[in-house]
Amino acid sequence: MAKVSREKFKVYEGVFDNMTLETLSLIKQRKYFDELKNPIKTGKEGDVYLAKKGDEFRAIKIYRVTSANFKKISQYINRDFRFRNVKGNLRKAILAWVQKEYRNLSICHKVGMNVPYPYRQYNNVIVMDYIDGPMLKDISIENPSKFFDYLLEQIYIMKNEAKLVHGDLSEFNILVKDQIPYIIDLGQAMTIKNEEDFRDYYDLYERDIKNIVVYFNKIYKLDISEKEVFEFLNK
Repeated sequence: MAKVSREKFKVYEGVFDNMTLETLSLIKQRKYFDELKNPIKTGKEGDVYLAKKGDEFRAIKIYRVTSANFKKISQYINRDFRFRNVKGNLRKAILAWVQKEYRNLSICHKVGMNVPYPYRQYNNVIVMDYIDGPMLKDISIENPSKFFDYLLEQIYIMKNEAKLVHGDLSEFNILVKDQIPYIIDLGQAMTIKNEEDFRDYYDLYERDIKNIVVYFNKIYKLDISEKEVFEFLNK
């Protein structure tokens, strides 16, 4: 990386590896963001940073290429037919995972789902819309029944139009903006080509539904029937 480019990111020396610094510099040069600011979410596989683009905010998701959970990532990569040929070390798996998340976000946005719009993916970095809202777990929903129905509609669209199963849906990866759900963290989402694929991923799909039903029943004292939810989503 040129000295002038590295100087722009000197504050992050010791935080990012060389590949990440070079990737951020390249994406910045291509005008996807102007300024990288503070981290807004941390996770086991990577972190999300706030960024400025003109007068707008964007989110930049940066996956770690050395310390991520290789076992978790590999099991999702190996089960997705789009990436089953990815073999090798952690770095290869991480880069495939990032491509997977970018592709899944693009598919969901195309069919009209409430997800961050992904502007660009390169190496271990994704630039996307910043959704200015807290996680579901950190907010009190004004009308939980209405919110839950809206969330079910999003899951229905994901399954039937985007042809994806999220695979890790919970109150931790649903953002709330203006009392509307936005689904995030789609790196592990599996694509459904046909009914056979859906059967292969049914365990993930079932876990998603149970997670949100249990959460709303517990936190908001709703009396949601898992059976009725599955009947709605599978119609």
